[in-house]
Amino acid sequence: MPVTARRTSLSRAVSQPSEASIVRPTGRTLAKHRKPTKSGAPRAAAAVLSVGLAVGGGAAISVTTSPAPASAATTTLTPAQIRGNAPINSHPYLRFRDKGKTVSYVQRALHLGPDGYFGTSTVNTLAKFQRSWGIRVTGYTDPKTWGRLTWAAKHKVLWGPYGKSTTTTFRAKVLKEAAKLKGTPYRYGGTTPRGFDCSGYTGYVYKKAGKKLPRTSRAQYSATKHISRKSAKPGDLVFFKSGGGSVYHVGIYAGGNLLWHASKPGRPVAKAKIWTSSVAFGRV
Repeated sequence: MPVTARRTSLSRAVSQPSEASIVRPTGRTLAKHRKPTKSGAPRAAAAVLSVGLAVGGGAAISVTTSPAPASAATTTLTPAQIRGNAPINSHPYLRFRDKGKTVSYVQRALHLGPDGYFGTSTVNTLAKFQRSWGIRVTGYTDPKTWGRLTWAAKHKVLWGPYGKSTTTTFRAKVLKEAAKLKGTPYRYGGTTPRGFDCSGYTGYVYKKAGKKLPRTSRAQYSATKHISRKSAKPGDLVFFKSGGGSVYHVGIYAGGNLLWHASKPGRPVAKAKIWTSSVAFGRV
């Protein structure tokens, strides 16, 4: 029947060939069970992603991503760190809040815990150190301070002749006792709170503070260590000299060109200005 013939032809036309009729490639083209090989050369570190986009007339955008190059990390030091790590032999000017190995050296020389930070305790201790050696007191390092500091560290001698804690305490006691006697009348030859002359007053005050002085102003001058006006500290003695150089008066230095003294009849013990440049200073 015509219908049957058409169906048969169509069935044959769309039938699939059998497996036996398929011709397979032979020889080097056969890749059965072959494992993929890896390239001997390492792949590039940078991964390139190219995205072609039609943007206003067919322009292409190429996006490239690559790892950051490996380079040595650089550290920027602050001025405080630069000073704090400067060579010791350069005598760096170290100050408050500096930090570093050189600061630790200063702290070890001052018998402080070396944390490497130039804090308040380091400033205060360094100021005491400078005072003890008669160096200008700043609390910071300078060439003179470095010279004495390195010497002290080498010879293990921290405090100078003026810096013992007992000395500082003693001068504080002197000033305290001197102020207690304000208003005491002047009396020639007086050595008690009923009345003082100049050397009687200084001798009494020093005795109350813990040290004994000779009786007269000249003898007291001979018994003290003579120091410069710049090195004088409140609580030291100040001696007045005549044109010939002999001592005729003594008082207790109060700092700032002032002194405590028993001046003359009719004037009680008081704090007053040092009225002349012909003075000398002494320390017990």
